[in-house]
Amino acid sequence: MSNNKSKLITNQASVADSINTENTAIASTSGLPANYLSSGYYATTEKGTKYLRPEFVGEYAEITASLLADMNLSDFNNLLREMKRSKKKTLPFEARQTAAAEMLPKALALVHRKKAPAFLVTFIRNNLDHIQNDDDWHAFFRCMVAISGFLASCDIAINEKEGGV
Repeated sequence: MSNNKSKLITNQASVADSINTENTAIASTSGLPANYLSSGYYATTEKGTKYLRPEFVGEYAEITASLLADMNLSDFNNLLREMKRSKKKTLPFEARQTAAAEMLPKALALVHRKKAPAFLVTFIRNNLDHIQNDDDWHAFFRCMVAISGFLASCDIAINEKEGGV
């Protein structure tokens, strides 16, 4: 890894560690916010309509991307491939749940080959434990897509610092 990339990753991690609002305190043991998933993926309006809490595709996704910035974007997107294939409405929830569960051994292999930080396994396990239905699966998928977008922006920033594209 180049020295510039290492500095950028260190800076991003320190930014993620310093984020501390009234709703988000970073848990030192895992890198995840202390209250991550404590209330589930969804919030409910006064009229009873469920919606994905914005922090899952915003703040939490950005923090997660900064903690995963050391891995290649293509490796992360490969994790999403089976989830994308199982997104068909005709498939039962169990098929989507299986696709999400397949991410864990792939993540373990990436960590073993030193292509991803151990945090990836922690993050996936934590989310798999909270996928109870189709809504949860779709929320996790949307969160992963957001993380992918933030990882792509990390790659762009790294390339610009190194004099690339």
